[in-house]
Amino acid sequence: MKFSEQDASAVKAYVGTYEKQLFSTLRNSLTILNDIDLRIGVKNQLNLTKLTVKNGIRAYRQAFDASTDDLHFSGQTLSVKLLKRDMFISPLEFRDTHMSEYMKQGVNGDDIPFAEYISTEISKKIGQEVNDNAYFAKEGDGSSAEKCFDGFGTIIEKAITSETAVKGSGLEPIATGAITTSNAVEKFETMLEAMPSAYIDSGFNLYCSTDLWRKYQKDYRERYGKYTGPDDQGLFYLDSALDKVQIKPCSWMKKSQRIIATPKENLLAGVDGMGDMDKMSVFFKHEVFEWRWIFALGFSIRDFEAIKVNDQA
Repeated sequence: MKFSEQDASAVKAYVGTYEKQLFSTLRNSLTILNDIDLRIGVKNQLNLTKLTVKNGIRAYRQAFDASTDDLHFSGQTLSVKLLKRDMFISPLEFRDTHMSEYMKQGVNGDDIPFAEYISTEISKKIGQEVNDNAYFAKEGDGSSAEKCFDGFGTIIEKAITSETAVKGSGLEPIATGAITTSNAVEKFETMLEAMPSAYIDSGFNLYCSTDLWRKYQKDYRERYGKYTGPDDQGLFYLDSALDKVQIKPCSWMKKSQRIIATPKENLLAGVDGMGDMDKMSVFFKHEVFEWRWIFALGFSIRDFEAIKVNDQA
């Protein structure tokens, strides 16, 4: 049996109609995008320029005392990788399942029960797969999500072990040692104190895995006889920071024992989101069709001088 051009056009029209909605569902499945700064419209690479202005106030005198190196431009880059998810869909396989009762009479190869539901669930699953690798992923041969791009954990590890770190200008971890249910509160306080006072005054986040969060809550309960409760907006704050420093348990950090102290704006994710790199295509061959999703994604840290991490991976 062959599909007619009319059948093919009908399925393609469905994909075309709901394409943006499905990609929106995919991105909404990435809980990490709610925790960091999302940049939309990144086609390949975005330069994250940092301007450093030297101190230079002095007592008045008539002579002009400007320096030639008062302004210094530097910064990181946010690069996105082109990712894909390919699927074979054979609608006739539904005939051997409970889904058959929802199919039309006769042998209709283009009859997809609950097409919108199935498509939405696929997009959620793709989002979950990316989310699960957004921390430990390390760019490699591209054979799986964990080998397509560098996640935040890998970016941090590279910054710690780079040559600049050896020279003293890289990311140097704060010594906390192993974090347990009897010292977690103390270790989170250590990370708070490691940040410059200007950041404490303006606010930042302490990112941690849900495993570390549970350790913190248990230690807090044993110390003070209660849990750390959320505010009216459901946010958790460190007691000693006057509602300036938020504790952010993140499912995307898996079971990492790393505490990341930094403003939300310092952790970035890049997507295209404008259309030409968020694409679906459908190709029919006999009674099956191939469904391809293509999208761009990447992560970066804007300024390593605005981030502190502990010495646990």
